[in-house]
Amino acid sequence: MIHVIYNPVAGPKSVRKIERLRAALGGTGQPFVVSETAGPGDAMQFARDAAESGATAVVAVGGDGTINEVANGLAGSTVPLLIVAHGTGNVFARELSMPAAVEDCLALLSTGRTITIPLAKAGGRYFAIVASAGFDAEVVEQVRSHHKNRFGIAAYVLLGMRHFFRPQPSLWLEFPGRERIEAQSVVLCRGRMYGGGVVMAPEADLEGDKLHVIVLTKTGRFALLGFVANVLRGRHLSSKNVVHRVTGSLWVRSTIPSAAQIDGEYLGPLPVRFEMTEKTLTLFVPDTRSASPS
Repeated sequence: MIHVIYNPVAGPKSVRKIERLRAALGGTGQPFVVSETAGPGDAMQFARDAAESGATAVVAVGGDGTINEVANGLAGSTVPLLIVAHGTGNVFARELSMPAAVEDCLALLSTGRTITIPLAKAGGRYFAIVASAGFDAEVVEQVRSHHKNRFGIAAYVLLGMRHFFRPQPSLWLEFPGRERIEAQSVVLCRGRMYGGGVVMAPEADLEGDKLHVIVLTKTGRFALLGFVANVLRGRHLSSKNVVHRVTGSLWVRSTIPSAAQIDGEYLGPLPVRFEMTEKTLTLFVPDTRSASPS
């Protein structure tokens, strides 16, 4: 049995991917069931139920937030996950080089291969691709589904511009070995990609067991603008205001209230401990995707 988990709120309403998916799966003769989410937590419970019932595969149709919930439900199981991107940023699908067409994604159930990746954890929740604290996490906290569906990725830019003139907190990062760094913003990457198709951590490896931590150490609005500009040009790692660390864990605190996000969804207020775990997630990927360098 293939268990399809579909978020009807994610993605543009003009794209009827679930109808094409039903038709494509129906044509294969494989038994499948579709569970439609109605609110937060549903995708996680559906995925957990699918794993416990012995599903042969889970197909998640939604954005990065939906994928995060499904990953939390499947964490530690051997049931493989196939992603059909239907969100705003679709960072995870980009990282895995997933096809855009529904039919091409479903073909991977028979023509693709599987990889197993370790999951990271923050505040009791697993995450698979990226997390952050500080300015961009505070923007994520403000973005709602109707913002993303109406404006797409521009919703983050518009709300970010409004948030730019608010007081920016200083963060304190505590690494193993008692190294402490004061920062304005921090991004923790499991893979290479960040929102909007930007490459944040070129050497990061989903199949590896470390977090790649990108830290903006200089405070102030102009430093933040410069960081964003350098990220867009792929020059941020060479900046004197940026520190890059590879670690298994990290504590992040703030001097005034601030936020954390995981996989593009608001997690909660700081402080938060980010760490790698022994829980894994199995994923379908195209056979042409480059193998892990590790």
